[in-house]
Amino acid sequence: MSRQRVTSSLAVIVLVLVLTGCQGGGAGSASPAASRSGSPTHTGRPAVRTLDIASCTTDPCQLTAGVYQLGPGTLLPGLDLTVPSGWSSPEDSPGELTLVPPGQPDSTLNFWLDMIAIKSSDPGHGQVLANVGRTPGDLVAWLTHDPDFLIVSEPAPTTLGQGITTTALVVGVSRSANYGDPGCPANPRCADMFTSSHWRFNDTYGLGGDGEVRLYLGTIQIRGNTHTFVVALDASDHADLLRLEKAGQPILDSVRLPPGTVSA
Repeated sequence: MSRQRVTSSLAVIVLVLVLTGCQGGGAGSASPAASRSGSPTHTGRPAVRTLDIASCTTDPCQLTAGVYQLGPGTLLPGLDLTVPSGWSSPEDSPGELTLVPPGQPDSTLNFWLDMIAIKSSDPGHGQVLANVGRTPGDLVAWLTHDPDFLIVSEPAPTTLGQGITTTALVVGVSRSANYGDPGCPANPRCADMFTSSHWRFNDTYGLGGDGEVRLYLGTIQIRGNTHTFVVALDASDHADLLRLEKAGQPILDSVRLPPGTVSA
């Protein structure tokens, strides 16, 4: 399995990185899940629509092709991106934005803030690692030195979207991983990775089996406050990740930070 959400009492493997029902994003919304803004946000671009999963009538919310902007009460209000035809979204909450490509229901493109490293395996897995910092550099250093993780693609500087400086790498689960919890169907080849203060119910993110994730980790400043900005392409295996990367590239190329938010 490619990902897991783990509560404080039981490890649960799920196929879509989302809480049961949508975290505050609301299940269901109407296609195209958007309200049109009064005028284009950027000169020469199509009119920008507000992503509005709460108004959807489908679950996941089916999106029409176009430029979308995150509204109030979301992960990063004002963030905008261009979504190709056929994509859907099961979640647009203060904790994350999740997009699903057409034909790959088990793959997700996720946007996160302020990820926190957690113990990857053995008793106590999922607990916050107090000795690991929360900057992109700290998280990359930890991922590349934890033996439970397989580094499929070495860290490399990458510009994401419209000038967002990040470090990109691809991570899987080492064949030597010993998760030690039968709650993961791929046990022992499972590894917990992140949690976030923006997630509810002690949720965690991890990988299992042949699952791989491409991570983009960068630093942004929001009203003078520094945050770690993460984009994660999560797939069930390497072949699925390659398909997800190809499908998601137009979205990655289009990402624009909100006005007043800068890449640091």
